[in-house]
Amino acid sequence: MTENNSEQQFVSRVRAALDESSEQLEPGIRSRLNRIRHEAVARQKGRRMRRRSWHLTAGLAATAAAALLILLLPINRSIEETPLAAIDDMEILASNDPLEIYEDMEFYSWLSDLENEIENS
Repeated sequence: MTENNSEQQFVSRVRAALDESSEQLEPGIRSRLNRIRHEAVARQKGRRMRRRSWHLTAGLAATAAAALLILLLPINRSIEETPLAAIDDMEILASNDPLEIYEDMEFYSWLSDLENEIENS
């Protein structure tokens, strides 16, 4: 805290000394220094804007690359399973059976196997 106070006091003393010395300068020199200061501040703002636009461009490029990777890379897709699953789904949708039948498919499969065993014995 004391370090911060001493730094503020130093800055205040330097500012006061510079303000006092600038008042003693000739008006032409003072005007020229003021113009140079404004040009330096404007140049610094331009650098900041270019830096921000570069960060924005890099961020957008990284986001686009990530989106392309997500869309183009197959994630756990099985080539053999996908068409068969689609055919099974189409058969279910195209049939006139009530959907409740498909909830107990294991039971009906077991019942069918049991009937086949009885017929064969």
